[in-house]
Amino acid sequence: MLEELGLAYVIERREQAPAIEDDEAPLELAGAEAILIYLAERAGRYFPVERRYRYPTLQWLHFREKDGERLCAALERRLADVEFLAGVYTIADMSAYPWIMRHADYGLELEKYPALSRWAKALGARPAVQRGMAALKG
Repeated sequence: MLEELGLAYVIERREQAPAIEDDEAPLELAGAEAILIYLAERAGRYFPVERRYRYPTLQWLHFREKDGERLCAALERRLADVEFLAGVYTIADMSAYPWIMRHADYGLELEKYPALSRWAKALGARPAVQRGMAALKG
């Protein structure tokens, strides 16, 4: 998200959940979903106001499934009908992508899911996503 917005950031390796501080607000937030919503609303990007995109964004932003096969099956069903999870590129895609790539790292075969595989390749080709993923591995 920060790479998509072109915002400066520092990654601190901790055992805690993601957190953000904003000196302009002042505000401290914890939790990936809250942070993504805050940044997207602040920037006016990636969290649509149009209901047909906003509520699917919220739905997929909060979707969790620990079993990799079931997660991929649910995303495959959705992405068979749309290019991105909410219909347009949003924070829901940004949130889901690292989860999918983590499952792929553990041997999950994305090739079994053509729509999900297409989506993962499209997101992985985005320069901001590439920079963000590199920063996470850093």
